Amino acid sequence: MPIAKPEGERDATIIPFPLHRVTEVPSAPVREMAAIVHELDTMDNASEEHVPAEAPAKVVKRARNVSLHALSGKSHSVAEMRDKLRARELPEDVVETEMAELARTGLLDDDALARDLVDRYAGRERLARRAVEAKLRHRKIPAGIIDSALDELESDSEKELAVEAARDRLRKMGSLAPDVAKRRLFSYLQRKGFQSSDIVEAISAVLR
Repeated sequence: MPIAKPEGERDATIIPFPLHRVTEVPSAPVREMAAIVHELDTMDNASEEHVPAEAPAKVVKRARNVSLHALSGKSHSVAEMRDKLRARELPEDVVETEMAELARTGLLDDDALARDLVDRYAGRERLARRAVEAKLRHRKIPAGIIDSALDELESDSEKELAVEAARDRLRKMGSLAPDVAKRRLFSYLQRKGFQSSDIVEAISAVLR
């Protein structure tokens, strides 16, 4: 039997509502501002990644420490010092600034270095001219400077130098049979860079 409803009552209409939260879609100006902020943040992060680990003043000081430490051990040619500074991965402008300062103060001077090395190798160590030249090339001194320094050697000094070297070596060899002494002197003078003709004359001079 149907149940009678009081007057004025009707069946209620149920309207379903979504259980999830509706997210408001940002307006166009808000989206544009967010994009600009994101782009600026990205640019700031990129610039921070490329900031040098050391401040410029520290880099300059480091270059000076490297060069002075190197020169405290021995003299350097210009090319040797530049290679040493570059090996420390210093900026090129810092390297060239330090090189200019070392040259200005006289701490780098290829001409003076070449003359000193010629005096050392030819005068004290009695090396032949071509051996001295090889030593200077090894120190990365420019060819023109090497030629100028070698021009100071007298043209007839090579034979005299070979005789002096042979005489000094013979005194240290002690008593040896003539053939043995000749062989050892010849090898010794060859290592000094002398030509065969000068070696033969030098040996004949000291083994009379």
